[in-house]
Amino acid sequence: MTMQEPGNARVARRPLVGESFALRGSAALDEIFRLQYDQLLRFCRIRISHAADAEDLVQDAFLSVRRAYPGKGIDELRPLLFTALRNLTLDYLKSGYARQRRSSAEIGEMGEFLACPRSVTPETQLRDAQLLAIMQAGLSALDPRKREALLLSRLERLTHKEIAERLSVSPRTVRSDITDAMAVIAKSLARAGDPEREA
Repeated sequence: MTMQEPGNARVARRPLVGESFALRGSAALDEIFRLQYDQLLRFCRIRISHAADAEDLVQDAFLSVRRAYPGKGIDELRPLLFTALRNLTLDYLKSGYARQRRSSAEIGEMGEFLACPRSVTPETQLRDAQLLAIMQAGLSALDPRKREALLLSRLERLTHKEIAERLSVSPRTVRSDITDAMAVIAKSLARAGDPEREA
């Protein structure tokens, strides 16, 4: 298709009234492009609010109409072109691409407010290692059944009923064991945070 940019198209000779409706195929699309490109672009920009993507969608509409209706005249192509463009804009909006583009722009604007450290500081690593050691010490100090109930609950994500079946106890006992185990670990962590605190 030999479409010209709208700015350059105004130099070309305009066909006479009857002559333009007699055009078919590529010549008809060239004429529509010359006469209605700006209108189609405004229509699309209003719908999707993104100039570069609007230009792409208008071009896609022309290409799809040219492929689908190679021999139609201007009077038939004009409504087909608007319909194709409307459908392309709807697909664009439904695809989530527009939302993703808006979100990316918003995140870009927020910039430094969203920035987070890329690596863990040595102080954080040390504190995490200390907390892990405290939790491991607390776990090893627990009654074996309570420790097992807590680990099955937190690590394997088993329900109280499933843990009760595995440990041959009642679900109420499991609930009590987990509560006791959590209390012991919480006390250990609290003591580590405040060395003056009594048990």
